[in-house]
Amino acid sequence: MMGKYKLICIFVWINLSVSAQDIVKSFMDKHGKDDNLEIITIGKKMMEKMYSLTSDNPDLTETIKDLETICIVSSKDLDVNKEYYNSARNLLYKSKGMKEFFSMSDENNELLVMIRESKKNIKELILLSEQPDGFNLISITGKINLDLLLKYSEGLNIKELDQLRSVKCNQ
Repeated sequence: MMGKYKLICIFVWINLSVSAQDIVKSFMDKHGKDDNLEIITIGKKMMEKMYSLTSDNPDLTETIKDLETICIVSSKDLDVNKEYYNSARNLLYKSKGMKEFFSMSDENNELLVMIRESKKNIKELILLSEQPDGFNLISITGKINLDLLLKYSEGLNIKELDQLRSVKCNQ
């Protein structure tokens, strides 16, 4: 009986630990063969290397010290960007534990920001956008300090983060 209980607990834990990376993986399983997708992945080892190189900037060091991965999937193909957006959005809404943090929609732009929290910390952040100039699915995992992340994202020149920054500043 105790063995069954442990097995059930392990199964539930595995299901609840589905991460944003699994959302990106599911998206890539469906669309990864498309030649018009650009994929950039920064893994834990590279994040650790970046952390070690930022010792001269304590705020930046604090921003990235607990990040584990960053993955960016993008496309400039106007013919399929809406399909990509809808596919990724459906995966996000089906994902357990993800909560909508912010969304915005107008005639030419769609932006969805979803987060997963653990013990009142943001553990995963997904920015999903479809705009006239492209589709973006950005996944950030780790312990995320949103204020510091937004402060240092200015240099990345990512419109979705700019929009999120303005929302955060108005709260």
